[in-house]
Amino acid sequence: MIITNNGHMIDQDIQSDFPVKIRRAQYHEQGPILKSHWHEEFMIFYIKQGQAIIYCNSKSIPVGAGDLIVINSNDIHYMENLCSELIEYYYIIINFAFLLSKQEDLCQTKYINPLIQQRIRFENQIKNDNELLHQVEELIDEYQQQNQGYELLIKADLYHIIVLLMRRHIMPIAEEENKRQYNILHQLRPVLEYIDQHYTQKLTLAEISTMANMSRHHFCRLFKSITGKPPIDYINHLRINAAIELLKEGHLNISEIAMTVGFNDSNYFSRLFKKYKNCSPTSIQKK
Repeated sequence: MIITNNGHMIDQDIQSDFPVKIRRAQYHEQGPILKSHWHEEFMIFYIKQGQAIIYCNSKSIPVGAGDLIVINSNDIHYMENLCSELIEYYYIIINFAFLLSKQEDLCQTKYINPLIQQRIRFENQIKNDNELLHQVEELIDEYQQQNQGYELLIKADLYHIIVLLMRRHIMPIAEEENKRQYNILHQLRPVLEYIDQHYTQKLTLAEISTMANMSRHHFCRLFKSITGKPPIDYINHLRINAAIELLKEGHLNISEIAMTVGFNDSNYFSRLFKKYKNCSPTSIQKK
């Protein structure tokens, strides 16, 4: 998987003849795991062990062992590890076009097409659904073992998962509201891409709202509805997460790191870091 500088995720294998990919990941340190990004594909996170926070659109979702997190198409999301020891999780990436058939039928018209067209969306956080969790675990086992015919079983498991999601976890959102959210993301995507490429530089609210051709007030309101954060807060969050990686590397001092990620004042950087992470930059550096 590659996450480009503009926040778009590309899995080099996802467009293959079997566009379902499952990856296992482990992290032993607190801090950001995934940078803010989005993708057309549907995704499920399965938290096997540990604790984390997944930020999805305007929500922060605490997750722990046994939780499932659904990422709908074009949901902006990122993840932070809260464990000082270990977090282990799986992520499943699915291109729903894989479920299409050449022959149009009722199932395709009624279920698969609306999923691809984003007219059906699911709740992001799923807890205490043992049947769905069992189905996800079976999907992972089949993918890992890859015995004869595993592709057929995975496809069958996916249909089962979609049915369970539709019966229990459809997001109650009107089609007009869904279209409005999509249009907002389309409007703001160039600004999000610009911010993700230039957050270490001086960025002003006037500059980025002008890029979106909006008033500051209107821009801030729409930006927060998509990302869950005001624009400046979003920029500072990117800077702080970048600083964590530099602190772990240990090659630069605090002042140099502050300048590198976009802060002119190292004292302000330290205060903001403590506000965001509940610890000082020095404590991360010492670890």
